[in-house]
Formats: sequence, C-alpha cells, structure tokens
Amino acid sequence: MRSVGPFGAKVFSRDELKILEVLSDGRFHSGVELGEVIGKTRSSVLHNIKNIAESGICFNRVVGRGYQLQHVPCFYDGNSLGSRAGLLFFDCVESTNTYLLGRTDVPDGTVAVAGFQNGGKGRRGRKFISRYGDQIMFSYACRFNEIAEISGLSIVAGVSVVKTLRAAGQQNIGLKWPNDIYVSGKKAGGILVETTCDSDGVFVVIGIGLNAERGFLFSSEVHNIDRELNTIDVAGNDGRSRADLLLKFCKGLDADLAEYRRKGLAPFTDYFNGCDVFSGRQVVLTNDNVNIFGTCLGISPSGSLIIRDENNIKREIFAGDISLRPAASLPDCAGH
Repeated sequence: MRSVGPFGAKVFSRDELKILEVLSDGRFHSGVELGEVIGKTRSSVLHNIKNIAESGICFNRVVGRGYQLQHVPCFYDGNSLGSRAGLLFFDCVESTNTYLLGRTDVPDGTVAVAGFQNGGKGRRGRKFISRYGDQIMFSYACRFNEIAEISGLSIVAGVSVVKTLRAAGQQNIGLKWPNDIYVSGKKAGGILVETTCDSDGVFVVIGIGLNAERGFLFSSEVHNIDRELNTIDVAGNDGRSRADLLLKFCKGLDADLAEYRRKGLAPFTDYFNGCDVFSGRQVVLTNDNVNIFGTCLGISPSGSLIIRDENNIKREIFAGDISLRPAASLPDCAGH
C-alpha cells in the first residue's frame, strides 16, 4: 500500500488494484497467474497480498490453488467520488475523524472517506469495528465561532442521515438519542462529533459510520458485540451506487448545516422526535453506574433527552456518558 498522509492514510498501489480486480470474481487464482497480471514474480505477489491484508481484506490460501478473497468487498467508484471538491479517499486509515482533527486548516465541507479503519472510534471510547467495503465511513469537517453553537450537531447529523436514507428508499429507519441510526429496531450505524478549539473558533469533525453489507453481520469481526446489529438496504453492492449514496450524504449535510447555522436546532427537533425509536417506551438510562428508569418523551428544543421518571417527574438529560437501552433488555436493577 502507498502512504498518502498521516495516521496511517494509505491507498492501494497499482499492482494491488490489479490483483484485487482479478480476485474479485471470488475464485482461486494461482500466484503464477497473478504474477503474470502484474508482470512480476510470485514473491512480489505474496508481498502485495500481505500489503492488501493491512486494509482488513482477508484471503484464503491453498497450496496448488493459490489465493481467494474470503469476502469480495465493494470498492468505491473513484471517478464518482472525484466529482466532489475537497473529498479525500483512503483505502486504509486509522480513523477518518482522527485524520481530519489533525488537519484543522482544511475548508468547511472537507470530507475524508475510508474503505477500512484500523482504529475507528465510537462513543464513550468504544472501538468502531469495520471490514473493508462493508461500511460507509466518512468524516465531515466544519467550523463554528463558539462552542455553544455545536451542542445540537449530533441531532442535526442524525436527522440529515435519516432524511437522505429515506429519500433513497430506506424503510424502517429511525434514530436513538443522541447519535445512533436504527433499522428495524437494530443499530445500523452511529455518529461521533469531535472538536478542537483554537483562536479562530471551534473546528468540528462529524464522523458517520453505517453498516452497508449484510455479510458483515455474520463475520468474525462482530462475533463478540453485545447488541443486535443491522444494515441499511440502499447502499448498493457496486462502486458507483456506493459512491453516489455517500455523495448524497455529503450534499445533505451541506444543506442541513447551512440551515442549522441560519435557524438553530428548531427545524430538526420535530423531525428527530418523529423518528425516535424509543419515544413513548419504558427505558433505563445509565450514567456513571447510576440508573434512571422512566418513559422516553423525546428531545427538548435544546436537543437534550426528556424522561418521565418513576416518580412522574420530567428530567432533562444532557450530553455525557449516557447509555440508553430498552428497560426490558436489561437485568433487574431495582433498588440499586
């Protein structure tokens, strides 16, 4: 793989792309055959195979038969992605959020896209698990003057993603406060907003990750995840369709962030409450090992969560280390 920036940002070399093109038929191909394709020796093929594996693509290797992809990933169409100015694509990077946070000089609307992240981040320090080509993973950079202006960005980003998916034909799509995307009652993706402040204001990176390939749900990568997962159904399994959907997400964020700057959070709260998958349900909210039981009443005009607790008191929950779960899915914690 060829390095193209910090934080492990790499793209496939020409030889690696040729090898992947041949192997994308899902069949075994010998080292001799692959060597002929790239015009080099079998040892060069092995070297390229090892490099490709750094991007999370796994191979079957059988003596006498050669190499086979364990799963055939979806590769973005580069020509389509190139139609958006300021879009950076990496086959592999530590994290698109981390990459952009190290590039605070980039213009608003700069987008970093990855085929694979080997250090992807989720909320509360969790690791975002990925497999090459099975997720849509990108980060969007923007800048605000004051820290108070960004309090509703998770809500705005979530609404923007859902609007784009619904327009693309996605069914049974919803949101879980503050930053999860749900399909048919199961998590299909998430949003992570990170910031850094300097003399020019607040630099913001909005990271979005969505499961896009159903085979990922049955892979070893997610075997130990303690929640039910799902995928979106409208990503397509070809590079053009995948790239077109990603560009629609970017265009939606362009428009929704512009509206947020003009009007604040008000245009987004009703939409969020209309697709809140926990609205009206009995829930338990956990923060610092303290459980709050009650009924989810949606979000307030400020974007905070409202819960009517067991004493019939409305409580407003702000951003923090908070986990929201259906109460029925948790062990009995009464009295704790």
